[in-house]
Amino acid sequence: MRGITKNWPQQRTLEQVVRACGQDPRPWVNAWSRLNDARPRTERGNTKNLQEQIDTLKAEVDRLRSRVHSLQDSLEQGEIGDRRRERRMADAYFGFLTQMPTPEFRRAEVEKDGARMRVPSPLLTYSEPAYEAADVNIFLDKVKELASAESLPQLALYLATGPLLPTITTVQAYQAQDHDAVYNYVKSDVDAYLSKLRACVHVYLRDCTDDQTPRQTGGSAVPRTSPAAGRRE
Repeated sequence: MRGITKNWPQQRTLEQVVRACGQDPRPWVNAWSRLNDARPRTERGNTKNLQEQIDTLKAEVDRLRSRVHSLQDSLEQGEIGDRRRERRMADAYFGFLTQMPTPEFRRAEVEKDGARMRVPSPLLTYSEPAYEAADVNIFLDKVKELASAESLPQLALYLATGPLLPTITTVQAYQAQDHDAVYNYVKSDVDAYLSKLRACVHVYLRDCTDDQTPRQTGGSAVPRTSPAAGRRE
Protein backbone atom coordinates (compact mmCIF):
# COMPACT_ATOMS: atom_id res chain seq x y z
CA MET A 1 0.00 0.00 0.00
CA ARG A 2 3.03 2.28 0.41
CA GLY A 3 3.40 2.14 -3.39
CA ILE A 4 -0.17 3.36 -3.92
CA THR A 5 0.41 6.29 -1.58
CA LYS A 6 3.77 7.17 -3.09
CA ASN A 7 2.68 6.93 -6.75
CA TRP A 8 -0.72 8.53 -6.34
CA PRO A 9 -1.29 11.00 -9.27
CA GLN A 10 -2.13 14.61 -8.68
CA GLN A 11 -5.56 15.88 -9.80
CA ARG A 12 -3.96 18.17 -12.39
CA THR A 13 -2.00 15.29 -13.89
CA LEU A 14 -5.18 13.19 -14.14
CA GLU A 15 -7.05 16.02 -15.87
CA GLN A 16 -4.26 16.50 -18.45
CA VAL A 17 -4.12 12.79 -19.26
CA VAL A 18 -7.91 12.50 -19.64
CA ARG A 19 -8.11 15.58 -21.86
CA ALA A 20 -5.27 14.21 -24.02
CA CYS A 21 -7.43 11.11 -24.55
CA GLY A 22 -10.34 13.28 -25.74
CA GLN A 23 -12.53 12.57 -22.71
CA ASP A 24 -14.42 14.78 -20.26
CA PRO A 25 -12.26 14.92 -17.11
CA ARG A 26 -15.13 15.65 -14.71
CA PRO A 27 -16.30 12.06 -14.06
CA TRP A 28 -12.69 10.94 -13.71
CA VAL A 29 -11.92 13.74 -11.25
CA ASN A 30 -15.01 12.76 -9.23
CA ALA A 31 -13.79 9.15 -9.11
CA TRP A 32 -10.29 10.34 -8.22
CA SER A 33 -11.68 12.41 -5.36
CA ARG A 34 -13.49 9.41 -3.87
CA LEU A 35 -10.37 7.27 -4.18
CA ASN A 36 -8.18 10.03 -2.79
CA ASP A 37 -10.37 10.29 0.27
CA ALA A 38 -10.34 6.52 0.73
CA ARG A 39 -6.68 5.81 0.06
CA PRO A 40 -4.55 4.90 3.10
CA ARG A 41 -2.26 7.50 4.59
CA THR A 42 0.70 6.99 6.86
CA GLU A 43 -0.88 8.92 9.67
CA ARG A 44 -3.76 6.48 9.92
CA GLY A 45 -2.57 3.74 12.22
CA ASN A 46 -5.88 1.97 12.91
CA THR A 47 -5.67 -1.43 11.16
CA LYS A 48 -9.43 -1.82 10.86
CA ASN A 49 -9.88 1.57 9.24
CA LEU A 50 -6.97 0.88 6.94
CA GLN A 51 -8.52 -2.41 5.78
CA GLU A 52 -11.83 -0.66 5.13
CA GLN A 53 -10.01 1.90 3.02
CA ILE A 54 -8.28 -0.87 1.10
CA ASP A 55 -11.57 -2.65 0.43
CA THR A 56 -13.22 0.59 -0.72
CA LEU A 57 -10.29 1.34 -2.99
CA LYS A 58 -10.34 -2.16 -4.51
CA ALA A 59 -14.10 -1.93 -5.13
CA GLU A 60 -13.71 1.44 -6.85
CA VAL A 61 -10.86 0.12 -8.99
CA ASP A 62 -12.97 -2.88 -9.99
CA ARG A 63 -15.85 -0.60 -10.90
CA LEU A 64 -13.62 1.60 -13.05
CA ARG A 65 -12.06 -1.47 -14.71
CA SER A 66 -15.53 -2.80 -15.54
CA ARG A 67 -16.50 0.56 -17.01
CA VAL A 68 -13.36 0.65 -19.16
CA HIS A 69 -14.09 -2.85 -20.47
CA SER A 70 -17.66 -1.84 -21.26
CA LEU A 71 -16.48 1.21 -23.20
CA GLN A 72 -13.98 -0.91 -25.09
CA ASP A 73 -16.67 -3.42 -26.04
CA SER A 74 -18.98 -0.63 -27.24
CA LEU A 75 -16.20 0.87 -29.34
CA GLU A 76 -15.36 -2.48 -30.91
CA GLN A 77 -19.01 -3.22 -31.68
CA GLY A 78 -19.36 0.20 -33.30
CA GLU A 79 -16.31 -0.39 -35.50
CA ILE A 80 -17.59 -3.83 -36.49
CA GLY A 81 -20.99 -2.33 -37.35
CA ASP A 82 -19.33 0.36 -39.49
CA ARG A 83 -17.32 -2.24 -41.38
CA ARG A 84 -20.45 -4.33 -41.96
CA ARG A 85 -22.33 -1.32 -43.32
CA GLU A 86 -19.46 -0.41 -45.63
CA ARG A 87 -19.25 -3.99 -46.91
CA ARG A 88 -23.03 -4.19 -47.35
CA MET A 89 -23.11 -0.96 -49.38
CA ALA A 90 -20.14 -2.05 -51.50
CA ASP A 91 -21.82 -5.38 -52.24
CA ALA A 92 -25.11 -3.64 -53.06
CA TYR A 93 -23.37 -1.31 -55.51
CA PHE A 94 -21.53 -4.21 -57.17
CA GLY A 95 -24.89 -5.98 -57.54
CA PHE A 96 -26.35 -2.84 -59.11
CA LEU A 97 -23.52 -2.64 -61.65
CA THR A 98 -23.96 -6.32 -62.45
CA GLN A 99 -27.71 -5.99 -63.07
CA MET A 100 -27.81 -2.50 -64.60
CA PRO A 101 -29.49 -2.80 -68.05
CA THR A 102 -27.77 -1.75 -71.26
CA PRO A 103 -29.55 0.97 -73.27
CA GLU A 104 -30.07 -0.83 -76.58
CA PHE A 105 -32.86 0.92 -78.47
CA ARG A 106 -34.17 0.31 -81.98
CA ARG A 107 -34.51 3.26 -84.30
CA ALA A 108 -38.08 4.17 -85.07
CA GLU A 109 -39.11 3.44 -88.68
CA VAL A 110 -41.51 5.44 -90.84
CA GLU A 111 -44.45 3.48 -92.25
CA LYS A 112 -43.66 2.24 -95.75
CA ASP A 113 -46.90 3.47 -97.31
CA GLY A 114 -46.14 6.97 -96.24
CA ALA A 115 -42.54 6.76 -97.40
CA ARG A 116 -43.65 5.74 -100.94
CA MET A 117 -45.96 8.72 -101.41
CA ARG A 118 -45.14 10.62 -104.61
CA VAL A 119 -45.88 13.95 -102.93
CA PRO A 120 -44.50 13.84 -99.42
CA SER A 121 -46.94 14.96 -96.77
CA PRO A 122 -45.78 17.51 -94.16
CA LEU A 123 -45.71 14.68 -91.61
CA LEU A 124 -44.81 11.01 -91.92
CA THR A 125 -46.11 8.45 -89.43
CA TYR A 126 -43.85 6.19 -87.40
CA SER A 127 -44.57 2.45 -87.42
CA GLU A 128 -44.85 2.63 -83.61
CA PRO A 129 -44.60 5.41 -81.00
CA ALA A 130 -41.13 6.79 -80.40
CA TYR A 131 -39.11 9.21 -78.31
CA GLU A 132 -36.93 12.03 -79.57
CA ALA A 133 -33.33 10.82 -79.68
CA ALA A 134 -32.07 14.08 -78.17
CA ASP A 135 -34.36 13.71 -75.13
CA VAL A 136 -33.33 10.09 -74.62
CA ASN A 137 -29.63 10.96 -74.87
CA ILE A 138 -30.02 13.72 -72.27
CA PHE A 139 -31.77 11.20 -70.00
CA LEU A 140 -28.96 8.65 -70.46
CA ASP A 141 -26.31 11.29 -69.68
CA LYS A 142 -28.13 12.05 -66.43
CA VAL A 143 -28.29 8.36 -65.55
CA LYS A 144 -24.55 7.98 -66.23
CA GLU A 145 -23.83 11.00 -64.04
CA LEU A 146 -25.81 9.61 -61.10
CA ALA A 147 -24.83 5.92 -61.43
CA SER A 148 -22.22 6.07 -58.69
CA ALA A 149 -22.29 4.64 -55.18
CA GLU A 150 -22.65 8.13 -53.70
CA SER A 151 -25.35 9.35 -56.11
CA LEU A 152 -27.63 6.32 -56.51
CA PRO A 153 -30.15 7.68 -53.96
CA GLN A 154 -30.36 10.82 -56.13
CA LEU A 155 -30.82 8.61 -59.19
CA ALA A 156 -33.74 6.87 -57.46
CA LEU A 157 -35.34 10.26 -56.80
CA TYR A 158 -34.71 11.35 -60.40
CA LEU A 159 -36.33 8.21 -61.80
CA ALA A 160 -39.31 8.62 -59.48
CA THR A 161 -39.96 12.33 -60.05
CA GLY A 162 -38.27 13.17 -63.38
CA PRO A 163 -40.46 14.44 -66.25
CA LEU A 164 -41.72 11.81 -68.67
CA LEU A 165 -40.37 11.96 -72.20
CA PRO A 166 -43.00 13.18 -74.67
CA THR A 167 -44.17 10.49 -77.08
CA ILE A 168 -44.06 11.22 -80.82
CA THR A 169 -45.86 9.33 -83.61
CA THR A 170 -44.93 11.48 -86.60
CA VAL A 171 -41.84 13.10 -88.11
CA GLN A 172 -41.36 15.97 -90.51
CA ALA A 173 -41.27 14.68 -94.10
CA TYR A 174 -38.14 16.59 -95.06
CA GLN A 175 -36.17 14.92 -92.24
CA ALA A 176 -36.89 11.50 -93.73
CA GLN A 177 -34.82 12.26 -96.83
CA ASP A 178 -31.65 11.45 -94.91
CA HIS A 179 -32.21 8.25 -92.93
CA ASP A 180 -29.17 8.87 -90.70
CA ALA A 181 -30.56 12.24 -89.66
CA VAL A 182 -33.63 10.66 -88.12
CA TYR A 183 -32.92 8.13 -85.39
CA ASN A 184 -35.61 8.56 -82.79
CA TYR A 185 -35.99 5.55 -80.53
CA VAL A 186 -38.85 3.07 -80.25
CA LYS A 187 -40.89 3.93 -77.17
CA SER A 188 -41.33 0.35 -75.92
CA ASP A 189 -37.54 -0.21 -75.86
CA VAL A 190 -36.88 2.92 -73.81
CA ASP A 191 -39.79 2.16 -71.46
CA ALA A 192 -38.48 -1.37 -70.85
CA TYR A 193 -35.01 0.00 -70.08
CA LEU A 194 -36.46 2.53 -67.68
CA SER A 195 -38.49 -0.15 -65.88
CA LYS A 196 -35.44 -2.41 -65.44
CA LEU A 197 -33.30 0.50 -64.26
CA ARG A 198 -35.86 1.47 -61.61
CA ALA A 199 -35.96 -2.13 -60.39
CA CYS A 200 -32.15 -2.24 -60.11
CA VAL A 201 -32.01 0.97 -58.12
CA HIS A 202 -34.79 -0.30 -55.85
CA VAL A 203 -32.84 -3.50 -55.16
CA TYR A 204 -29.71 -1.45 -54.43
CA LEU A 205 -31.50 0.74 -51.88
CA ARG A 206 -33.03 -2.35 -50.26
CA ASP A 207 -29.70 -4.14 -50.01
CA CYS A 208 -28.02 -1.09 -48.45
CA THR A 209 -30.31 -1.44 -45.43
CA ASP A 210 -30.98 -5.19 -45.55
CA ASP A 211 -28.25 -7.56 -44.41
CA GLN A 212 -29.69 -10.41 -46.47
CA THR A 213 -28.24 -11.83 -49.68
CA PRO A 214 -29.03 -9.45 -52.57
CA ARG A 215 -31.12 -10.84 -55.39
CA GLN A 216 -31.24 -10.30 -59.09
CA THR A 217 -34.19 -8.52 -60.66
CA GLY A 218 -35.54 -11.91 -61.74
CA GLY A 219 -35.37 -13.25 -58.18
CA SER A 220 -32.27 -15.51 -58.21
CA ALA A 221 -29.64 -14.93 -55.56
CA VAL A 222 -26.48 -12.97 -56.30
CA PRO A 223 -23.35 -14.01 -54.36
CA ARG A 224 -22.17 -11.30 -51.97
CA THR A 225 -18.85 -10.66 -53.63
CA SER A 226 -17.14 -7.54 -54.84
CA PRO A 227 -14.27 -6.82 -57.29
CA ALA A 228 -11.92 -6.36 -54.34
CA ALA A 229 -12.96 -9.71 -52.86
CA GLY A 230 -12.37 -11.39 -56.21
CA ARG A 231 -8.84 -10.06 -56.35
CA ARG A 232 -8.08 -11.33 -52.88
CA GLU A 233 -9.08 -14.82 -53.94
